[in-house]
Amino acid sequence: MNVLSSAMRFSLVVPTLNRPDSLKMFLEGLIGQPFTDLEVIIVDQSGSDLYDQVVEEFSSRLCLRHIRSNVRRCRYACAVGAAHAIGDIIAFPDDDCVYRPDTLTRVDEHFRDDPELGFLTGAVINFEGSRTRMGRWLQKSAWLNQKTIWTGLIEFNMFIRRDLYEAVGGFDIDMGPGCDFVAAEGQDLGLRLLRSGARGYFDSDLLVMHPDKPDDVKRDRARSYARGMGYALRKNNASAGLVAIFMIRPFGGILLSLLRGMPGYAGYYLRMLTGRIEGYFSWAAFRAQAEVSARFLR
Repeated sequence: MNVLSSAMRFSLVVPTLNRPDSLKMFLEGLIGQPFTDLEVIIVDQSGSDLYDQVVEEFSSRLCLRHIRSNVRRCRYACAVGAAHAIGDIIAFPDDDCVYRPDTLTRVDEHFRDDPELGFLTGAVINFEGSRTRMGRWLQKSAWLNQKTIWTGLIEFNMFIRRDLYEAVGGFDIDMGPGCDFVAAEGQDLGLRLLRSGARGYFDSDLLVMHPDKPDDVKRDRARSYARGMGYALRKNNASAGLVAIFMIRPFGGILLSLLRGMPGYAGYYLRMLTGRIEGYFSWAAFRAQAEVSARFLR
């Protein structure tokens, strides 16, 4: 199964670090897919032989490539893997997510039915089958724009025509896990795709399973994740109205939590507000904004 054809329908690039058991679950889910025209590119950041057994186990059942990277940054690993991809459609599943049995068939049908579709996104459910607590989501399927993309896109449930992905430069490797701007790298990529003329669609029934993060983890990461959002808003020239909405919401959460006598939640929203302000007014965001503007003005 490791012999590659000249073309594939899907390239699934999976950056992974120290979670071989989770990766095994993801690969087992792929074997259950009726759609088999795919390659899996594992980008191993462990610096060890931690994944060798998993790779050996699945190499006979999947078209699998194992690439090592000494740089422990998630989107850098995505860039490394994407450079080897040959699929028409590229995706970047988390190593701890699991595709539902119809995921790839559904995605393939979307792209075949609409040759103008540039990228496709969907929502998330946890392993119990309930809607995840990982943020807000659009309630209905819809075309994506500069506003809806914030509630209609998550990186591990995003499928992109590979030529369009390459045309806009892929993920910003200075965003995502392992960087100062931990989150919103998917929205950043999606906004650049839209700006290039690509059309993006959110399918509310395209669901990928992912474990919910514990509340204490969400609280601890609130500031760093929000910093990524602030950075992405500035970088992509978000409207003043949209920026105001994303700054007012956590401020309202602080006040409401205090009125309800819930100081812990107030602290969570304070960290969120602080992070968004830090990211939006960071020198890196101003520099990135200028670079993006110059690129699209050429």
